[in-house]
Amino acid sequence: MMEYRNKKTGFTFFSNCKIGGKDWEEVNPNEKTEEPAENDEIPSVTPVEKNADDHRDSDGITVKEIKQELDAMGIKYDPKLKKQELYDLMMAKGE
Repeated sequence: MMEYRNKKTGFTFFSNCKIGGKDWEEVNPNEKTEEPAENDEIPSVTPVEKNADDHRDSDGITVKEIKQELDAMGIKYDPKLKKQELYDLMMAKGE
């Protein structure tokens, strides 16, 4: 088993397979590296599907949520408007 490191991110992992690519390097290729024990817990990563309408940023509200609020308020809008434009519309009509 060999240990590899990503040159850009510094992320390391062990693999039985040879890893290629310009961003990967073998860690201590001439030294035997300590392999993780069989019972070592490996954290799982669950992929998250991203939807353009479901992008949260620092304001904590999504485009989808703004559109739902506008619909609930009975406000007509162009669905092609940008997030900030939708948000401004929602705030102006909500006052």
